[in-house]
Amino acid sequence: MSAGNSRRRLLVAGLVAGLAIGAAVGATSLTGASSEGPQGAPPVILHVARVLADPGVDLELMAGLACPGGPLDACAVDSAVAHVLSSGSTGWTDVDGTPDGRGFRFVVPGASVAEDGLSYWLEFAIGGGGHVTFPEGGAASAFHVVTTAGLPEVEWPGGFDFAALRASDDVVAQLRYGDDTSQVGRVGGVGDEQPLGPSSFDVAPDGSIHVADWVHRRLLVLSPRGAYRRTVPLPVSRPVDVAVGANGELAVTTLGLGATAFELGVDGRVIGRYGVGTGVAERIALTPGGPHVWVGPAQWAPVRSRVGVALPTEAQSRGLASAVPGRDGTVALSQDLADGRVAFVWARPDGSRAGAVLRLPSGVQPGVDYFVRGLPDGGAIAARGLWSEMGEAVALLRFTSGGGLASAELIAPPTHEMDAAASALRFRAPDEVLAVFADEHGIRFERFEVEG
Repeated sequence: MSAGNSRRRLLVAGLVAGLAIGAAVGATSLTGASSEGPQGAPPVILHVARVLADPGVDLELMAGLACPGGPLDACAVDSAVAHVLSSGSTGWTDVDGTPDGRGFRFVVPGASVAEDGLSYWLEFAIGGGGHVTFPEGGAASAFHVVTTAGLPEVEWPGGFDFAALRASDDVVAQLRYGDDTSQVGRVGGVGDEQPLGPSSFDVAPDGSIHVADWVHRRLLVLSPRGAYRRTVPLPVSRPVDVAVGANGELAVTTLGLGATAFELGVDGRVIGRYGVGTGVAERIALTPGGPHVWVGPAQWAPVRSRVGVALPTEAQSRGLASAVPGRDGTVALSQDLADGRVAFVWARPDGSRAGAVLRLPSGVQPGVDYFVRGLPDGGAIAARGLWSEMGEAVALLRFTSGGGLASAELIAPPTHEMDAAASALRFRAPDEVLAVFADEHGIRFERFEVEG
């Protein structure tokens, strides 16, 4: 291979287009190590992390490198390697990346995808002798991939029709647009401009609803039945995602590049402010170890070392995790697989793993990953966006403890005016899904019971 062919020059625009991760999510960029490119621009790794894989089947990874801070051709890639560690192996195995016009493709052979999973990290050699790793900590902070081994495969029951939408059980709350205390703000909507209303909501352990009215720089707290309770000030006047902790504490993050995450007391007092330096923030979670920000598909970054003390960017990158526990300390997740399948995994109350692989109807594609939530009976409820050329909807799924599909229904997609799109549906104990819808007058929260 000639030197010109081996030194692939990856343009930012082409790479982002090639790493699209679905119509509802878009591409995500994450910074790698602090090594500098040939013209001093800090390199940026673009990669969609893997969480789940099929055992014994080749695992494909895609990644690339770019230098957005400098000329588009600033990062000349000499080589790209995925370092892979599977059970039973004595050390890391190198899988060379192959240029494919969009970045680099790494094909991990099925023999390395053991039933109990694998770990991997990426390394790029760039012009001038520099190296960039992702995650930044390399082997010490590698991504961990679990497999679908032992998970039953289930199919959508009966016929599938995007027009066969289930009605809600109740309208929990309605908030009109306006400036009064119990109303929410809305901007835009002039000409082709997309209107934007509240950017996010979350459900507290007591069932109350917290609505991010960023236009008025406040959170509205509603009772479980939708009655106005109080207002909590927001620290910023831009769209945010909100998370409510186990004891009513709050966390919010601004969205997009250069985001800032905040920890708030129940009264809105700022008790921690943390810059998010690792990518494109789209949601936030409050875990027992503090707030984590979702900066890409299956990529959660911790943002503080202790309350009020931020983690530096490089430490955020080293701490990237493919999944984080919820406020109750348990982990649940889902990921697209090949051949029109989606895997769901959760922890039962005794700590054992449960899950299922859902085969979607022909032509149907997975969209927004709203949530997977384990239940006290060992089963789970999941909400996942679906789309095709025929339409779009949200699947509400209930799984048994053994991974069987107890029910599968479609509901209308939630409002597209909410900037934190993945937070437009939330779980509410014991077995409800709340979804937010909008019209020209305001927003409403509808309740869907997901029975087994």
